[in-house]
Amino acid sequence: MELSVLIAEPCEILRTGLHTILATDERVATLVEVSNAEELQKHLRCCSIDLVIVNQMLVSDISTLPESRFVLLTSEFNITTFLMACKHGAKGYLLETSQAELIRVILGMPPGSFLIEPALTVNIVGYLTSDMRLMIKEELLTPREKEIVGLLREGIERSTIAEQLNISGATLKTHIKNIFRKRTATAV
Repeated sequence: MELSVLIAEPCEILRTGLHTILATDERVATLVEVSNAEELQKHLRCCSIDLVIVNQMLVSDISTLPESRFVLLTSEFNITTFLMACKHGAKGYLLETSQAELIRVILGMPPGSFLIEPALTVNIVGYLTSDMRLMIKEELLTPREKEIVGLLREGIERSTIAEQLNISGATLKTHIKNIFRKRTATAV
């Protein structure tokens, strides 16, 4: 299998490192480097690329990347970008400082596979286990419960929520129990 790979990375040192890793792999036939969003879009429009390894700083709209043929590199975790990348069929979400072996693994991954930087899994699991939006059907909540969920998502302290809504701590606790009961009912 001979792959045409596009590296889109603004940092010359990282671009050179990626080039060094990929140039020595026999699966890579063509290797193109770009350093900005304009060059990236130009190459995506005019060239046939099998895999794009792109820094997420260069992408404002993930849907412009070739579906199921790109890997995002990041300096820090961004849940919104991560979820959009998953939805658009990314092959991976890695740190800019990923080990060479992870980059090489991407080259041989079967269609539909998704590689996550091991160091980012804590962030992702934390998001998935703490984000009640993924577990609650909004239509089951009362207007007051929706209001409380919104405030909890913003990270507002329970005592502040009770004060802001002019309800007692006990009433807030009852609302939260009802929200969790509905969450449990929808998770089954």
